[in-house]
Amino acid sequence: MRSQKYHPNYTVEDYRQWKGDWELIDGIPSAMTPSPSKQHQLLAYELSFQLGLAFKNSKDTCGSCRPIYETDWVIDEFTVVRPDIAVICNDNEGESINVPPALIIEIVSPSSGLKDRHTKYGIYEEQKVLYYIIVDPKLQSFSIYVLNSAGIYEEMNDLTTFKFGTCIINISLATTIAEANL
Repeated sequence: MRSQKYHPNYTVEDYRQWKGDWELIDGIPSAMTPSPSKQHQLLAYELSFQLGLAFKNSKDTCGSCRPIYETDWVIDEFTVVRPDIAVICNDNEGESINVPPALIIEIVSPSSGLKDRHTKYGIYEEQKVLYYIIVDPKLQSFSIYVLNSAGIYEEMNDLTTFKFGTCIINISLATTIAEANL
């Protein structure tokens, strides 16, 4: 009889004690190494900057919504993810994101592509993140997924107008990616 293997299951409290950059998905730690490339960071900056401008231009209707960069989202006791960019609305408490973001952008890298396209896709869809955008800097391409009324993501890559309740912003991802000079 083979011995049963022990698979540790960690909690958010464990996660808060770790050094380095980690995510915790269903109790399983995932190292976020190596650090993002220069190309990744330039693109993240440009996307964050353009989102910030879009919200500034729509401040009359978007008062409670704003973009935030690389901040932990504690989903439950066993799951913490760190989106590259998130748009949060009505989430002013605590140090981490506490409610599902309205929009999440993940910039894929060779080490994160599978997790971004599958694991996080499933988590974000399950958590009802309205817009999930996956950007591939190597291919200079992106996929925009929009949550439909059935709670399932639909790909809508020509989208330039994003609505979060009364908040409406316009941003062209194709132009923003091109302006990042990758």
